[in-house]
Amino acid sequence: MLECLSFNTLTPSARNPPPPLSPYSQANSTQESSSPNVSREFDRAIQAPSYNDIRTMIQTPPQPHHIEIQQVNNEDNTQEQDEDSHHRDILTQVLQPNPNSVRETLAKSKPESALTLLVSSYFDHSETTSHRCLTLVRTVHRAREMYNPLSKLLSELPSDSSSLSQPQCDTAYDLFIQFNLHENPFVFPYFHTIRDSFSDLKHQIQLDRRKCHHRIRLFRNATIGCAICGLATVSIAVITAVIVATHASIGFAATIPLFCIPFQKRRKRKALARLKQLDAAESGTFVVNHVNTIDSLVDRLQTVVESDKANMRFALEKGRDRHPIQEVIKELRKRQPVFEQLLKDLEQHIYLCFDTVNKARGALLNEISIHQAE
Repeated sequence: MLECLSFNTLTPSARNPPPPLSPYSQANSTQESSSPNVSREFDRAIQAPSYNDIRTMIQTPPQPHHIEIQQVNNEDNTQEQDEDSHHRDILTQVLQPNPNSVRETLAKSKPESALTLLVSSYFDHSETTSHRCLTLVRTVHRAREMYNPLSKLLSELPSDSSSLSQPQCDTAYDLFIQFNLHENPFVFPYFHTIRDSFSDLKHQIQLDRRKCHHRIRLFRNATIGCAICGLATVSIAVITAVIVATHASIGFAATIPLFCIPFQKRRKRKALARLKQLDAAESGTFVVNHVNTIDSLVDRLQTVVESDKANMRFALEKGRDRHPIQEVIKELRKRQPVFEQLLKDLEQHIYLCFDTVNKARGALLNEISIHQAE
């Protein structure tokens, strides 16, 4: 019976099917079918100094004192505290402008104004996004640690899985047991919430932008009306002066446009400054494109891990029989380059997300500072 077993038997149930053998090739075909400018822009983005600076900071290992703490005390809670401390240090370095600068600038604005609340929400969402992205980097590291023993085993085994000896199958069997003890690191529901938050914020900003455009049109029309009214009033005043021969009416009439026009110009200037801040905030919400890509990559990685675990469980249920183990090894060998490419893509989009967030935060804070300086 074992000699007739094919790997189709090892396929997980329809409820949790394995991913395509090359999910990354699907992404490549989609990108190739789009405009060549997209590929060029992507290459330019990952070669930018800001992108490389972010990648270097995030990839920086913990400081020596962190490592010493782990060597002295191996308790799990100590290691978690150490990782959290390192996480906060890196986030402080990477996220720019930093939260303290943002709070200081916003403190000078009207605290209860609708614009202040909108831009404050944007800064909060962008900070949360950066925090989740940095947490996801740690998840990528854990996934690599989880797969490292398997990768090492695959490099040591012969390329022809059907030629594996019983001792080699026993070694693989033991690794399958250890692999299945790990939880899937890519159970990451947070990005759905982040995407919804940015979508809601973008909708609110667009509503406020439409109101702002409407006010600017009203102020423009009011300014023109004041000018026309002023000209008409001065004309009437001149005629009255000729008839009545008095200068008092001229002085009174001329004061009307003097008060009206500057007042409307000030209101229009404030509305334009508000519109620029709203434009900057709306541009910042486009980071959701990176969030969607990250979310998609996380889903695909989660599916790969679940499929691998399901195949291994099937082999484990059969005991140490060579044929199921050989088939699992054969499939793992096919999936390994795909899995590694997905991890690489995920890291790139995390760094790009950080870069996009920082540029948007900087542009918005600059607009706010310019308006406050006026």
